Amino acid sequence: MTSRPLIFTDLDDTLFQTERKCPDGSAQGLRLMSRLADGSPSGYATLRQDHMLGWLRMGQVIPVTARSRAVLARVDIEQAPAICGNGGCILDSAGEVDRDWHDHLVMLARNGDAVEDVDACLMGGLARTRDPAAFRHWVAAENGLKQYIVIKSNRDEGEVLAEVERDLAALVPAGWRVHRNDNNLAYLPPWLNKRYAVKYLLDRLRRDTPDTPVIGIGDSLSDAGFMDLCDLAMTPTPSQLWKTLTRDNAWID
Repeated sequence: MTSRPLIFTDLDDTLFQTERKCPDGSAQGLRLMSRLADGSPSGYATLRQDHMLGWLRMGQVIPVTARSRAVLARVDIEQAPAICGNGGCILDSAGEVDRDWHDHLVMLARNGDAVEDVDACLMGGLARTRDPAAFRHWVAAENGLKQYIVIKSNRDEGEVLAEVERDLAALVPAGWRVHRNDNNLAYLPPWLNKRYAVKYLLDRLRRDTPDTPVIGIGDSLSDAGFMDLCDLAMTPTPSQLWKTLTRDNAWID
């Protein structure tokens, strides 16, 4: 019997994007995929992306996203199993929080730099070098666990964040990862990684069907960690990941 493939996939800028980021000429046939907390539209899939998602659904689609559980709920996509918060929360097939994974992260978090302390340090550095009103920032949390730090620009589409990353580099604790893509600059503690969560969930799902094929899909450099665990990796050609892989490639003119 053939096993349905498992599709571990990032969401934003992979399966859909804001209307501003939709390719020219794709306005016809856009499908609403996500909403903001107030119910207003936020993300759209082009007709090609919609067809791609239909094809992927011949397998089992498992979201792997930086979105929290509540924000994932506003996306028109499979909700369970799912990985939220950059790996900080796993929802089982019944949509319940995997308590073993949560407790494991809580234990790891206790042994490292507290996210709120790092946030205070980084925001102090930001205030000393930049106009605080030019940015919005917060600590992402799930189930009472503070997970990572986010900074976004209020005045451009994220171009200034490259400078902010350089300004704050000396304040980042050893082992912390920094992820910047468009208008998103995130600081993640060593214990938080999409890769770790996908490995945990994949090991469980493969217990009964070890030969199930697995596909990983993502758009950013941070997605490469979990895509590396899969049998096959896919990325949109306009993505940060693809542009990095093909930079200076002599076969592309």
